Amino acid sequence: MNLSDINNFNNSANPLISIITVCLNAEKHILKCIQSVQKYGGRYCEHIIIDGESNDQTVQIIKDNPSSISFWISEKDYGIYNAMNKGVKYAKGKWILFLGADDQLNNNFQEIIPQLLDNHCVYYGDYISEGKKYGGKFSSYRLAKSNFCQQCVLYPIEVFNKYLFNEKYKISADHLLNIQCWTDKSFTFKYIPVSLTIFNSTGISNQLIDTELENDRSDIIKKYFGTIIFIRYLIKKQKLRLYRKLRLNKP
Repeated sequence: MNLSDINNFNNSANPLISIITVCLNAEKHILKCIQSVQKYGGRYCEHIIIDGESNDQTVQIIKDNPSSISFWISEKDYGIYNAMNKGVKYAKGKWILFLGADDQLNNNFQEIIPQLLDNHCVYYGDYISEGKKYGGKFSSYRLAKSNFCQQCVLYPIEVFNKYLFNEKYKISADHLLNIQCWTDKSFTFKYIPVSLTIFNSTGISNQLIDTELENDRSDIIKKYFGTIIFIRYLIKKQKLRLYRKLRLNKP
């Protein structure tokens, strides 16, 4: 895809980016999310909302903003990643971005659009949280230890022709997906130093630990990253345990 191709995209028939928001009882935040996509995504984006049968005013807010939303559905799901997998099926864009109902696009989001030139590249940027900028460039070892902020990753649709989120992991399935893509020679990753989103750090992924993923983490790292990074991870893990033990025993 070249720049002239990008300029031919519009918000309805042929969007460049599908922004997928999954939500449940998000009446306090969903309107700001919708407005940010409309304002800063513009004609390049479609906004898909997958609601899990909210019983507050979320659905009414969605209904009140028909011109800002390309597609929405409200029905029972089986968790965040079940809803995200569902949302991908309705996406028309070349790239997919998952935006939480309590998150927003940043005002310079469109700066990444001219960079979206490779249909097999996962592009990622920075994010703003509580007024500070976070993110930066990842390495294999950094990804083994920690994850991208999902709200600033744009996946080519080809990713979801090959993978889906593993719904076994209720909080951190995106971490496994990112590891799978990172180590898959079919895809590359490119860091774009632009603050793409405003991230709300009080969301569920920041409040809970995915125990299933933590139980499987060592096996996942060994499988996808190989022996050297696996050993580095084990050494780092042991050092952290010793540090915590010393802190607990400190008078």
